[in-house]
Amino acid sequence: MAMVLERPTRELSAVCSYRWCEQIDYDVGMAVAKVSVSLDERVLTAARAAATAKGVSLSAWMSQVIDHHIGIQEGLAAVREYEAEHGPIPPDALRRADEILDRLGVGRRSR
Repeated sequence: MAMVLERPTRELSAVCSYRWCEQIDYDVGMAVAKVSVSLDERVLTAARAAATAKGVSLSAWMSQVIDHHIGIQEGLAAVREYEAEHGPIPPDALRRADEILDRLGVGRRSR
């Protein structure tokens, strides 16, 4: 059963603006908001190719990318908060963290 939500009263901080929004519940604990966005043609072409390569829909791929970006922003905010309270993270601790992330395949050098 779909429920139409009211148009947001303010612009969201995301890189898209909502034209309309429909709440959809798939009865599996996942609710999604259907939105309309405008993308540069080059970006859309690349996004479609990336989604196809990953074997997911464009919507699922975009949701994963946005969720990943949000996680990065939240992590950076947590580091800023930690450093504001405790001072800069020591270089040797950053180096050890880089080594661990590289071993896990998520570090800067592993890409």
